[in-house]
Amino acid sequence: MGQPEKINSEQYLTGGRVFGPFVSRNLTPDHTGKPAGLTFDEFRTTLRTGQDPEGPPGELLQVMPWPVYGKMTDNDLRAIYEFLRAIPSRPDNPNPGP
Repeated sequence: MGQPEKINSEQYLTGGRVFGPFVSRNLTPDHTGKPAGLTFDEFRTTLRTGQDPEGPPGELLQVMPWPVYGKMTDNDLRAIYEFLRAIPSRPDNPNPGP
């Protein structure tokens, strides 16, 4: 609609966005350098299946577009994972927004 783009770089990918009963997760690297605290195998499995590694078995992530990401090649998923590993680690977003 012609408005200037606004990127909140301090909270970019730090989660906290509310989607009904769900809250987005912080995807920046944790203290060990793993995006969202996931190994590549856990990351790949999450994106392929929609299964939250910290959630109850059989419960799918409802907001993440995993059906689209799940069709990516392993090389594509590795590229996303390595990008997330390379961005600065940030604390969880304390100010969830719309």
